[in-house]
Amino acid sequence: MDSQLKNRINFGALVIILISLIIAVVITASHSNISLKREIIIIAQNSTHSVINLGNIIPFAEEKEKLNFLFLGIGGEINPAPNLTDTIIIINSTPRAENSVAISLPRDLLVKVPNKNYYTKINAIYQNDGIESTKNIIKEITGLEIDYYLVLDLESVKNLIDKLGGIDINVEEDIYDPQFPSQNNSFETFSLKKGVQHLDGETALKYIRTRHQPQGDFSRIKRQQQVISALKNKILSLNFIWNFPTILSIWNTLQKHAATNIGLTDIKYAWNLAKKTSLDEINFNTIAPPLVISDTAILGNETASVLVPKAGLDNYEEIKNYINDLIK
Repeated sequence: MDSQLKNRINFGALVIILISLIIAVVITASHSNISLKREIIIIAQNSTHSVINLGNIIPFAEEKEKLNFLFLGIGGEINPAPNLTDTIIIINSTPRAENSVAISLPRDLLVKVPNKNYYTKINAIYQNDGIESTKNIIKEITGLEIDYYLVLDLESVKNLIDKLGGIDINVEEDIYDPQFPSQNNSFETFSLKKGVQHLDGETALKYIRTRHQPQGDFSRIKRQQQVISALKNKILSLNFIWNFPTILSIWNTLQKHAATNIGLTDIKYAWNLAKKTSLDEINFNTIAPPLVISDTAILGNETASVLVPKAGLDNYEEIKNYINDLIK
């Protein structure tokens, strides 16, 4: 993750666990014409030193009619290609998170690298060219301009789930993957039975990464959405007072592994969005067949399986029309 992103306030996912401290201040500021500055500091018991300094709260910028939030999940440092984006989700909503629509892009979509003369899978854009190029190509594909983004190391998701004591997931069908990637370019078998399962962090990470199913990447995208919803519900169930050690541990984990442009001035939108991030309240959609079709391409001197728009390479009009119908 590049240093410029890490230097920003890593607050995107953290707002949902610290909102009880700052929501009153934010609501007051958001509807006032008076410049409000209030520094919020959390100090540990029997200590004179701050544990978390949230900085200054300042009034909101003028609200837009619709906002677009981009979530990218990357593999992390334990992976050979740590910044490939295995998860690409855009959420379109009002600033109050009403009429929220989530759109998942398949990582194997073949795209032209912005301002360059060659093609690659969309999941390589962030690793090779950074967040701005990623936002640009997503705008070209979807017609949506990204307002906010959160890049999260999926290895930290594993740690986060473990800190929360695991999550409950309804596995919709038996999973048996004899070729799940393991260390040193080897494979291991990953299996999971149909039904409600309590998953620890490592199992949950395997659950969202396995592709050895008939629908391949599209089944994986659906499982990602399940885990996001379960994780959100578990975090929002925490009591800020009684669960403070857990909350502090979560903060420290995400502080090290997240990059975002969501700051405290955007707290209202982020909180509303966090509350609405569930399979019941967000309309989840995937760019999938018949909008895209399977193909092959030469990438890095090797033949790779890719997806391309059914309308033709670089022709995203059908995808844009589909999205426009969703977000009306």
